[in-house]
Amino acid sequence: MTRYLLDTSTLIDFSKGREPTYSRLLALIDAGTVAICAVNIAEFYAGLPPENRPQWRRFLATLPHWVITREAAERAGSYRYDLARQGRALSLADALLAAVAEEYGAVLITENIKDFPMPDIRLLSLRAS
Repeated sequence: MTRYLLDTSTLIDFSKGREPTYSRLLALIDAGTVAICAVNIAEFYAGLPPENRPQWRRFLATLPHWVITREAAERAGSYRYDLARQGRALSLADALLAAVAEEYGAVLITENIKDFPMPDIRLLSLRAS
């Protein structure tokens, strides 16, 4: 069974009910194959009004939470170093998400494919038909 890690871009689309992302992600969640990590929780909450936090806290608590291990942190740093030497800037958040996806053998669900140029990361956009 394929496992998936959410990127914040997809979580935002889902929270706004944007189709086809909403329906496609809901089906993956129902199948029990979608996880989150500290990075996308923090990024999501950075744009979440206080009055909406309780409902999203309950929802996010239903998803598996994957930790960012020392190995994933090292991999994220290496991604940033290697890509910087190729002239490509990579945010720490994106590097960490990619490293967590790699560690758990998961596909990263993102609507920002260009932000993840690492050849070893499998990506999926739910907006694409």
